[in-house]
Amino acid sequence: MLGIISKSLRTGTLTEADPFGGHASFGFPVMDFSRCTACDECVRSCPTGAIRAVPTTPDGKLISLSYASCIQCRACVAACPEQAISVSTDVEVAAYSREQLARTASFDVDPVTGRGTFRQVELEAGLSLADAAARLKERIRGRLGRSLHVRQVDAGSCNGCELEIAATTNPFYDLERFGIHFVASPRHADALLVTGPVTRNMEAALRRTYEATPEPRVVVAVGACGCSGGIFGEGTYAALGGVDRVLPVDVYIPGCPPRPQAILNGLLVAMGVREARVGTR
Repeated sequence: MLGIISKSLRTGTLTEADPFGGHASFGFPVMDFSRCTACDECVRSCPTGAIRAVPTTPDGKLISLSYASCIQCRACVAACPEQAISVSTDVEVAAYSREQLARTASFDVDPVTGRGTFRQVELEAGLSLADAAARLKERIRGRLGRSLHVRQVDAGSCNGCELEIAATTNPFYDLERFGIHFVASPRHADALLVTGPVTRNMEAALRRTYEATPEPRVVVAVGACGCSGGIFGEGTYAALGGVDRVLPVDVYIPGCPPRPQAILNGLLVAMGVREARVGTR
């Protein structure tokens, strides 16, 4: 015992005081649409279809980047001839819907050269971040208090997300200081933390777990697979796709896998004590 105390005194405090300080080394791509020429090189390089180009008129096009499908491979960064794509260090990327995880811009395209000129950033349909946050807070008001009990469900993950979720419990990130605790039974849980592209063999088990969780149950989709199906896609012979294909999802935490800081931020968003900031960049 004395040896443990002595080692603790020598080591000092390990817990990160501010886990959201923006020092991640494996972030999401950020597109500077004003520098983009709509050449579609990034679209062709993306292995999951996170970047898409949709012709709207003979001389118009929409380019969109969705974090829901992004696996942070940075192929788009290397492929962009205009160097219009950089990498963000932001870890506060949780959102309340798939639409809020995407940015879309419209371009005017020269029919002769095929070169695009940025026109404007398009606003996605649906609830704004503020409205979505208010709706979630109203649903959980007075029910969760200052704590969150979480049941984690692996619906077909490769276990990359599970490793990052486990890291949130270590002394460095220490999620319990925020009042967040993992529980063994969904009957004791306030929230379900779901990973994986929901394989068909896990669909029934996931639905039963959801039904066993008392109201007001909050569902958090973790990782690119949980948010959109990721590299496995949606509607295949083996997997249904994102968690929202089976359950109503309240909070999305993108990444492949998301860093522990991003998972912590998403859980705090699920508690209604921290705003999602995606869409403000």
